[in-house]
Amino acid sequence: MTKAVVIGAGPVGLTTAMLLAQRDFEVVVLDRDPAPPDSVEDTWEEWSRRSVGQFRQVHFLTAGGRTLLEEHTPAVVDAMLDAGAVPFNQIRGVGTGLGLEGLDDVDLTRFDTVTSCRRPIMEYGFVTAARATPGIEMRNGVAVKGLDTGPSAIGGVPHVTGVVTESGEVVPADVVVDAGGRRSPVSAMLAELGARPVEQHAEDLGFVYNTRYYRGAVAPEYRTDALSAAGSISILTMPGDRGHWAVTLYHSTNDKAMRRLRDPAVFDRVLRAHPLHAHWAEGEPVTEVMPMAATVNTQRGFVIDDQPVATGLVPIGDAWGFTNPSLGRGITLGVMHAVDVTPVIADHAHDPATMAKEWERATNERAVPWHEATVAFDRIRGPEIEAFWQGLPDPHDPNDLAVAGHRAFVSAAHYDAQCLAWLGEVASCMTLPDDVVARDGVLTRVLEVALANEPYVPPHPDRTTLESLLI
Repeated sequence: MTKAVVIGAGPVGLTTAMLLAQRDFEVVVLDRDPAPPDSVEDTWEEWSRRSVGQFRQVHFLTAGGRTLLEEHTPAVVDAMLDAGAVPFNQIRGVGTGLGLEGLDDVDLTRFDTVTSCRRPIMEYGFVTAARATPGIEMRNGVAVKGLDTGPSAIGGVPHVTGVVTESGEVVPADVVVDAGGRRSPVSAMLAELGARPVEQHAEDLGFVYNTRYYRGAVAPEYRTDALSAAGSISILTMPGDRGHWAVTLYHSTNDKAMRRLRDPAVFDRVLRAHPLHAHWAEGEPVTEVMPMAATVNTQRGFVIDDQPVATGLVPIGDAWGFTNPSLGRGITLGVMHAVDVTPVIADHAHDPATMAKEWERATNERAVPWHEATVAFDRIRGPEIEAFWQGLPDPHDPNDLAVAGHRAFVSAAHYDAQCLAWLGEVASCMTLPDDVVARDGVLTRVLEVALANEPYVPPHPDRTTLESLLI
């Protein structure tokens, strides 16, 4: 039987393990953090995941992610529901909140998902499903300190044949999957083997997130977007399990005045000053304000000049590339990458050179375009936030078709149900922006709607008023 070791027991690592087990692999999942409590009710308070810095920040499973899970690992969706995750349709909620006509004429059921803003609850579902999958051995509290190697498959390139744990145990494998996330230590381990350095391409657009969780009898309704651009800040609102929900206010890392948002009283004042979001503060606060500096948008290159830095090793999800979390795509894009790469592992586990080549092909086919599309959003929004808080004019060239097209599409979605559904495909990680716009009639309708209406901007306090709330 073919053996695989998966480093990391987050959603992407466990999805990969389940997909490999379906293909008759014997899979060992190693995770340095403890397993979750036996009871899901204790998960939020008691489960410690020190290796996941964003473990208690807001998370979201897009409808595209839900579709992938239902197709490939349906037990995860069932287990998430059992754990308390809630059915949610972001596009229907936004469209209803905006009062758009014609919503019933558009197929919105494809945007149904199952989610919880509290990641531990969602992750509990992945753990439950993986534990019930034959062929998977899960070992928590086991840290990997190095990689074991064997004879090279490509001259001068290390070939990984397993991992070495902190206790000194060697766990052999035909393939090692690095699902260790954005903090994965595997690049350093490769350097210790004398491998060519992993290339890292990073772009820092500088956001700080401030999140607070609430609970109440009924989750707040949407009156505008789940993610709203409001001048020099953006507002993210997400539903959760068992009557919980979350609000995140994020701003530029350079905007020192907004650091006052870490004070719960200030956070509350600022939230209540936004008319379409104020009701999200009406619940019972169950946490303080939890800040997090946004991670740098990053891709890691494991194949350089057509040669892998190592064979027998496959990075997946955040271990390969990650983006700022504001669009809530992380879990979905990681699952997408796992779905695309698992067949490569299954078909070429005993042909390491071909596996490395096919991993790059599969990654470039879908993961790279989605990564770049996500970063493109930051490239528009980041400079806007900087300009708003500094009182500067529009930072973008009005003749830049990419920016103008993005703005027209977003604005039109607030006035027309069909445009909202098209934007929903992008937001839900179903269809890339360029592929939606390339369809017959889409660009024409978007421009007609956008030009017939004022650019949509949710009501929000101006900068002077906003600063007065920070005192």
